[in-house]
Amino acid sequence: MYTAADLSRYPFFEKRIKERGIDSMLDSLTGTVARPMIIEFIKDCIDSGTRCAIAIIDLDNFKAINDNYGHLVGDRVLQRVSSDIINYVGNDGVLGRFGGDEFLLINFKHLDYDDVHEYYEGMYNNDVAFRKVIKLDGCSPYISATMGSCTFPDNTDTYDGVFSIIDKTLYRGKYKGRNCYIIYVERLHKDLKIQELSKHSIMLTMKNFAYEFDRGADFPLKLWCVNQPFCTALHISECYYIDMKGDMYRFRNYEKVGVADDLDNYMITEIFHTDDFTDIKELSPNTYKTIIDLGIETILVSKIIYGKKCYGYVLCPGEYIRRLWQDEEQALAYFVGRLIGEYIDRHQDMNS
Repeated sequence: MYTAADLSRYPFFEKRIKERGIDSMLDSLTGTVARPMIIEFIKDCIDSGTRCAIAIIDLDNFKAINDNYGHLVGDRVLQRVSSDIINYVGNDGVLGRFGGDEFLLINFKHLDYDDVHEYYEGMYNNDVAFRKVIKLDGCSPYISATMGSCTFPDNTDTYDGVFSIIDKTLYRGKYKGRNCYIIYVERLHKDLKIQELSKHSIMLTMKNFAYEFDRGADFPLKLWCVNQPFCTALHISECYYIDMKGDMYRFRNYEKVGVADDLDNYMITEIFHTDDFTDIKELSPNTYKTIIDLGIETILVSKIIYGKKCYGYVLCPGEYIRRLWQDEEQALAYFVGRLIGEYIDRHQDMNS
């Protein structure tokens, strides 16, 4: 929680604290700067031409924390995360609560791209603020966040421009799979449109999967056809098919890469995801060896189900540890498995 001394180093807050007191400056739950004040502070920085990096922070899957553990736990998570960020930022900037599980961070020290990158990276590593488990009474939720950032006046010289850019970069981070930060780079992000990033329909994506899968003349070609749109939708570079014998193949070229013939020893649900391979190593050592040999750090696995039969698995590797697999992504993996299962089932019937 910020104190009067913490904020009074900034003339904007010093004057208002003297007039109204520190409590009027702060969000009552988190002890960060309250929404009206943090917005006014950003406007003041812009009006005075003060160079600063401004970021919006959105906690990932916070609704799931509230739904699974209750709002009291959700409140404690917000308090803990905001405290961790305040401690990390120190005298380099100011954190404010924008609303719900969103925060605004103004940083005055780390302003050039490389410095900003290193600064944000520090928040995501070594259990500083994100990509870590918070131990609370009765639960241990995993905390990550998505951030969008720009630098004033390097990237824009207006208040509206700042919020337009940080919104775009935030949505870009969400589109990439969350649990990351995006720093605005004009040549990469200038033409991003939030509407295009947020309007992706799971129904249209599934229809495209089905169309591409049906284009293939045989089974390997069907996997090849669906590979690119599937990988694009899940923001991964590779995906794998595990057949009923346990042989594991790449979608893109039907190359056998290893065996996972003991995966069913571990797989008790139709779909799961994890980055902790401890139990897989014990229960499914062949699968574990293949995963490690491929350098995979986190996986999403869906059974290939059609009717009451299981025809293998679809395995999707994440590209960084603690990848947050969204419900929509799990649904897409299940749907691709369904396409494969239906094809195998009908093909077997035709040959019987």
